[in-house]
Amino acid sequence: MSEDRTKTAEVARTVRRITFRQRYRMVMAAPFAWLIALPLAGILDALSEADVESDHIPHPFNPAVPVLLAAALSAWPLVRAVRARRNIAAVVFGAAWLMVASAASPTGLVAEVGVAGWLVFALLHWRRHRRLPVPGRTEPVEEPEVVVEQVEIDPEVARILQRFDERLAGKGKALEGMKLTTPKRIEAGHRAEIRAVPGDKTTKDIMQAAERVASAFQTSTQLAVLEPVPYRDNSRAMLTLLEGDTLAQVRRFEDLQPRIGKDGRAHIGYFYDLRPAHWAFFTKSGGMRHGIIVGDSEAGKSRSVETLISLAHLSDKIATVLLDPQGGSMPDWNGRTHRCALGEDDCMGEVELWHWVMRRRVHFLARIPWVDEDGDERRGKTHLVPGDPDAGGMTGVFFVLEEAPELLQHDVHGKRAVGMLASGAKTWRKGGGGIVLVAQDPNMTELGGSVTLRAQLRKNACALRTQTPGAAYQMGLPHDPSLLPATFEDGSLTQGLAYLNGIDRRAALMRWLYTEKPKYIARQPAAGRIDDMTMGWIEEFLAAKKEGREPRAGGGRRTDEPRSTPGDVKAAIIDVLADEGGTALELGELLHLVLKRRVVAPPSEINAQLKRLVTDGRVWRVAKDGGEAFALPEEIVERMKV
Repeated sequence: MSEDRTKTAEVARTVRRITFRQRYRMVMAAPFAWLIALPLAGILDALSEADVESDHIPHPFNPAVPVLLAAALSAWPLVRAVRARRNIAAVVFGAAWLMVASAASPTGLVAEVGVAGWLVFALLHWRRHRRLPVPGRTEPVEEPEVVVEQVEIDPEVARILQRFDERLAGKGKALEGMKLTTPKRIEAGHRAEIRAVPGDKTTKDIMQAAERVASAFQTSTQLAVLEPVPYRDNSRAMLTLLEGDTLAQVRRFEDLQPRIGKDGRAHIGYFYDLRPAHWAFFTKSGGMRHGIIVGDSEAGKSRSVETLISLAHLSDKIATVLLDPQGGSMPDWNGRTHRCALGEDDCMGEVELWHWVMRRRVHFLARIPWVDEDGDERRGKTHLVPGDPDAGGMTGVFFVLEEAPELLQHDVHGKRAVGMLASGAKTWRKGGGGIVLVAQDPNMTELGGSVTLRAQLRKNACALRTQTPGAAYQMGLPHDPSLLPATFEDGSLTQGLAYLNGIDRRAALMRWLYTEKPKYIARQPAAGRIDDMTMGWIEEFLAAKKEGREPRAGGGRRTDEPRSTPGDVKAAIIDVLADEGGTALELGELLHLVLKRRVVAPPSEINAQLKRLVTDGRVWRVAKDGGEAFALPEEIVERMKV
């Protein structure tokens, strides 16, 4: 079988050689084809010189006809040469010579020029094609010289790589066998990835060597920072080597003027690599978000809370409630928030009030009718997004408990306060309430022994410098905040320096933006307000307490009065709108005024009857201050006046 294949290959090779030789002969003989131009020029010249009168023979040809024939015969070779981009000069010369010879006769100087041109172009042709590769024969190919560009390596990058390999990745070292990618220059220093052997070491193993890494580069853990990579790879970690204390510079709230965005996030500071750090007041998918801030005395807890309250104070979708069991933690904001309670007794009363009000808000949201993005009618919402037009623009409530242990460990109120706040951490979010708890340590003693409370507040977890270790584990942070220094290298205090874990999906070192003069912001009128419906529930709770009775449970109805019929509800709505004389009312204000008319019906029923009136054309839906409001048509108002 192998012999047959060998014979077949030999025959094929022989055929290719014969074909090549024939093609080679034709290529080398190509210049002789030009010699056909000589007799052709003679024929054309004879036609142009015909003497009709001397020979007495009539002749149809004009002297210009041979020249035109020469041009036509040269057109096709010229087109082929131009398309192939080869022998263009030779073809142009031949065409021009043929036309001249046809007009002036191919003799004398014309013939000599033609022969000379033919020799020149023939020699050039033979020189170009004298070495064609023979099939089956491998000719040596000269390889072009390869020039390798020498890239200069940054000396600092080379030093980082050398130190890592020698002091950390060597045998028996802290990060044995691991690799460091080439460090890239960033605004604050250099950044690279530490890559462990997959399945051998994890990101946690790398993070635990933070002090060894700082020692290898002869710096501090604040300047040699380790954190998990932003993508999902548990065998890698990010190493950032800072050139200096990037967070030592004080950055003011007033200079940047941050605000709570439409997505509920607000700029509250900067991470160590100078990227913005954010706090999530609420999200569209989950409503209000809770948070916890811990830190030692003079670490900056109260100043951090002032930044959050300032942001809420300047938002038209958030109302603020400040509870201060000590009574003197935040003097600039005492009495400046929408509601404020000072001392343990008043704080406990405020917690009871909001625990009841939030349940009423949850019951209300569970029954409101609305239309989703597909145009389908729905009933009830799982949570409140502040400013939701379906809920009448109901505002969120930002609830701050300063010095929380003073209330949670109180002899009389402690146990009840812990129970209500632990329950509230699970349910207030649905009614639009966000809790921020402030303490010195996140241990169970400080929080009244409630694991649930601490776990629910870790959506926004911020740990400034603490007294005792352990806060890293308790708050889900990669580093121990007890190791944070009290001063920077320049001697300035590190107030506001903290580890933040939240909406930015990174647990890293950051520093808060601080207000230079909190009192100036506190003296401004709040941009938002507590909505009318919530104010009605607050008044109902306070009235019941004043009368010495417990307020009725949310979602129930009065037993001493029969429930209002749909007709009574519609009549009350029209009467309220008529009393306004054509002025449009927002949903919350309208519901509040209808309920004050002793209408015994839940807000959801009032809202449903209002929508039916709109469908029937008896009430108009109008725009007011960018929101939704309702008013009576002019003809109905005029008729009711009569």
